[in-house]
Amino acid sequence: MNKKYKAPCNLCGGKCCEYIAIEIDKPKNKKDYDVIRWYLSHKNVNVFIDHDNKWYVEFRTPCEFQKPNKKCGIYANRPDICRRHGVSHGDCEYYDLPYRMIFRNTKEFEDHLDQKTIDWRFKYND
Repeated sequence: MNKKYKAPCNLCGGKCCEYIAIEIDKPKNKKDYDVIRWYLSHKNVNVFIDHDNKWYVEFRTPCEFQKPNKKCGIYANRPDICRRHGVSHGDCEYYDLPYRMIFRNTKEFEDHLDQKTIDWRFKYND
């Protein structure tokens, strides 16, 4: 569904302006699981799996140009990534948040690994 359309930015309240997300490799071993635990040890950081099973680290931090009314303060001069966001249905948070699964803290992630019976714990002698 790559049909070009205009996202309903005037209706959503700027959900896409409240975070940034960077794609990461799907974790495959104890070291990878530990890195995700480290991400989740920080305030306002989540890790999520999107609807295409891609993994992301998400930083919950609003854009400095988002005005109190949730409108863009630099709309005419906004970055290209902002202009392209929401061009195809499915990548606009107004319709659906990008999460298939989200981890907001280490406990949620560790519980998920335990439920899948994944051995993620390191053995330490200290």
